[in-house]
Amino acid sequence: MSDMISQRVIDVVQTFNDLGVGLYGIDCTLFIPTNLTPLEPNDVYTAPADVVYNKYDNKRIWIEWFVPKLHRLRKLGVFAEDETPIIARMSTYPEITLQSYVKIQSKYIPEKYDTDEFEIVDVLMSNMYDNEVYRYYKLAPRRAKSAS
Repeated sequence: MSDMISQRVIDVVQTFNDLGVGLYGIDCTLFIPTNLTPLEPNDVYTAPADVVYNKYDNKRIWIEWFVPKLHRLRKLGVFAEDETPIIARMSTYPEITLQSYVKIQSKYIPEKYDTDEFEIVDVLMSNMYDNEVYRYYKLAPRRAKSAS
């Protein structure tokens, strides 16, 4: 790591991210899968019930249901044409992976969505300098997968 920006400065900025999400975010329940690696060889034959999740109650999430500025999305590496993606930020702990999902109270969800569960479909890293400062997530409405 170079000495241009010290680790302590990066830690402070990450703390500000956590503070902002804690102040302005909404409550959610976070589910992070714990057994994806052993299931990977049998991915085609994996049933939804085979995935085991760690559950984190009372987490906070800050969601942008609609991002009007396309250049901001492109800066995050999101290229959307027909629909605007859902972008979210959460605290830096615990580490959130793909296929994690959040459950949000329906009073916070726009009417066009008919679910209260949203899956993390992409991790968008921003402001990188030898270390991650902010992490955004691209969400999509979670769909129940068939068990067949």
